[in-house]
Amino acid sequence: MKTLVDRIAALGAPLKKYPLAYRGIGLVVALIAYSAGVLLVDSLTHIGFLVVLVALYFLPAVLRAWLLFYWQLREELSAWRGRRSGKAF
Repeated sequence: MKTLVDRIAALGAPLKKYPLAYRGIGLVVALIAYSAGVLLVDSLTHIGFLVVLVALYFLPAVLRAWLLFYWQLREELSAWRGRRSGKAF
């Protein structure tokens, strides 16, 4: 019997072939979750200070998703340039 973790991993398996798309979707999901969380806190509590605290607390997760996307893009571009010029490194 497959566990829930195995089923979720199987859903992402086709995207593993395209790491840039995989990271891009991760970035979009992180941005949506971040925005939804801030809007949820804002709608539940109308305290501006608390909204700012929540936004600042979860900002590193969004920055991490952006950096993973950027590093993957940079790695793929440098590999593409290397293949195009014929250099090994």
